[in-house]
Amino acid sequence: MGTGGEGGVAGAAQLTAADLLRGLRAAFRAGRGACDHQPGHPLALPGADDADVPAGAPYLERAPLAVARRPERGPGARWRVVCRAHIEGTHAHICRLHRRFSQGGEMERPLVSVYITCHNYGRYLEQAVESVLAQSLQNWELIIVDDASSDETPEICQRYLQKDPQRIRVLRHDQAQGLQRNANRVLEMARGKYIMRLDADDWLDESALLVMSERMERRPEVALVYPNYVYVDAEGRFLGVEQRKLPGSEARLLDLPAHGACTMVRRRVLKALGGYDERHNAQDGYELWLKVSRHYAVDGVATPLFFYRQHPESLSRNEDRLLTARRQIKRSMAEKLEGAVKPRVVGLVPAKNTYKSMPDVVLSEVGGRPLIDHTLESARASGRFDAIWVTTDCPRVVEHCATRDIPAMLRPSALSEADRKLSEVVHDAITRLETDHDLFPDVVVVLSAHSPLRRAEHITKALDTLVLYDADSVISVYEDFDMHFQHGADGLEPLNPAMMRKLRLEREGLYVFNGAVTAVWRDAIRSDDYHGKSISHVVMPWRESFQLKSDFDRWMLDHLLRHDGERRQEPPTAAAE
Repeated sequence: MGTGGEGGVAGAAQLTAADLLRGLRAAFRAGRGACDHQPGHPLALPGADDADVPAGAPYLERAPLAVARRPERGPGARWRVVCRAHIEGTHAHICRLHRRFSQGGEMERPLVSVYITCHNYGRYLEQAVESVLAQSLQNWELIIVDDASSDETPEICQRYLQKDPQRIRVLRHDQAQGLQRNANRVLEMARGKYIMRLDADDWLDESALLVMSERMERRPEVALVYPNYVYVDAEGRFLGVEQRKLPGSEARLLDLPAHGACTMVRRRVLKALGGYDERHNAQDGYELWLKVSRHYAVDGVATPLFFYRQHPESLSRNEDRLLTARRQIKRSMAEKLEGAVKPRVVGLVPAKNTYKSMPDVVLSEVGGRPLIDHTLESARASGRFDAIWVTTDCPRVVEHCATRDIPAMLRPSALSEADRKLSEVVHDAITRLETDHDLFPDVVVVLSAHSPLRRAEHITKALDTLVLYDADSVISVYEDFDMHFQHGADGLEPLNPAMMRKLRLEREGLYVFNGAVTAVWRDAIRSDDYHGKSISHVVMPWRESFQLKSDFDRWMLDHLLRHDGERRQEPPTAAAE
């Protein structure tokens, strides 16, 4: 390629080799020229005319890549590209670089803003940043947030800032701010049309930004897109591939939120939604999913486009913190939807007390109180019910509930037979409330009397989920991480084979209904079913999902409840304070 002498780009613009290379990489894609791209395509170059090409700009010759395009032949002539649109587009692109660098201006608006929040993950940060630098799509900016790191993170940030100051910026905090606050600061700084978070311990496939931004450009109605990803261990070794269920075609009920990292969202949409709620300090991706998916179309990319590192320090391994953050986010989102008229919610406690194997189980003492009292107390503590009713087959349970100021009804004895379904019990109770007591609920929450570890927060979470996901019902479950098998042609075959590598994949996820909470819209309740067609879920920790089904369970629950009671009575330690 010629330099064009003193009047050429190299002389007039004084571009560095790296600057020029970036311009050419944006213009030349393997096998494609600027003339291949339609207007609006993320790789399309600006339209060119003669005014875009200043006098003295270099004539560009193309490598054999474009030889197939009508080459000129002549005495002493070399192979040249004659696609004028491509030549002029390339000239225009380099001349824009010329003008911005020579006039001291900034680069044009980036298509994608990527941000990395790092708190003492310096040992991984370099790989994350390098994966951005290596992107096929080079029209990006990178904002690195050093969230009060005490390791080598500040030095790494400064090194990359000096390496590419036009596209890399660094935001430093002396005190850790957390995910949501950092996300809002970045949102205020970002200049890209799209914005995406990359975790400091993960890294991108080189085509990640290209593929996701192209999907967004091609589908303007989509506000958020997420890819599949590759699991790697702490050293970066391959573990497996996560194949998410694609929204619309494979998942119509969108209660499988996208991974927070490497999810690309339109910046204007995130701004219109008010950014992130800074009352939370985890699960920013879950908040993003709830906000966006309620108002806009979302999409998934089947190709794995980033590498998700699994290591003991990862927040995703802290189940308690994850579930607590999600519960709080749901509550704050549901509060914003509440208006002057709210759904009428009735709590229903089925309390069969005539099991032959466990006589008088509902009134038996567990953890120092009758078993049913644990359920009644959590129902009251939730503060979410217009009325709480018990349906039972035992007059003594009716009398006991009266001492707790809880109304109870005796069900027909036939409904306590072994072959009767719980849906029949629920349908009978609700029908009688409507006909005999003029109580017409919009939502019914069924609470098993055999789940004494359920807490008020789980009830609230189920009701919030019912509203936020517009499902027919919401059930409480715990996720089963054990290996499970079923019989196949050659003997036992695993249902979740990735768990052999201790890897939980979404498509292999197994959930166990724990009976603790079922929230259902009244119009979905029938005598043969009380869940409806679309069933969402809330995840409870396994230890809080324990159900009393045997004398051994009674002994175990009694031990757990007494231990928890003793622990709550202990004075707080200095660490707790």
